Amino acid sequence: MKNPFLISLYTFIFSCSLSVLIGNPVYSQSIASDKIEYLHPANKGKVFDETVDEFYQALRDLKDPVHQELYQRYKQQPKQQQRHLDTVLFKEMSDASVNFRKKLLFKEVEGLNYITFDGNILRPYPDIDIKYHQTVSPDRQVYFFYSFKDTEKEFRGRYAIYDVETKELVAGGGTYMPKLNLRTLTIKKDEFRAGKN
Repeated sequence: MKNPFLISLYTFIFSCSLSVLIGNPVYSQSIASDKIEYLHPANKGKVFDETVDEFYQALRDLKDPVHQELYQRYKQQPKQQQRHLDTVLFKEMSDASVNFRKKLLFKEVEGLNYITFDGNILRPYPDIDIKYHQTVSPDRQVYFFYSFKDTEKEFRGRYAIYDVETKELVAGGGTYMPKLNLRTLTIKKDEFRAGKN
């Protein structure tokens, strides 16, 4: 005859395992994404006739009131507080390896990272994670601009994401990253070893 204590123990362990797997429905409820109120709600179905190139030219010419206002605020700042205007109102780098313009949904921006090697680790740029941009619906149409230069010595890049409907800047920035010279480091390491012997 089987031990009643072991049968009770197995039943208890099975019950606990089952309850953990199923979970308590009170604690596992989440808000459906269609109930989230975004500052920039989904507009995937709307049609906007302006192409990405037309928008870029209008941005550079300051044709939209939102960009004129941004430019005026920029000019009113003291010189030491002014950020570079080409980053504030996106402008492609003239010596860039890549200039990229595309009209897409905000959730598609995550997949457009460029991977560069700084001599130590691989780094993605612009490394956009849309879960940190909770004011913009993933199904919102945006213009994505990206310009960078990647050489053996450095990586320079800038990007901007503009809302197609409001023409406002949703995200953007620039970076400069010097690269480690692995050849020089290897030579110095070898010289150090040779001097140590």
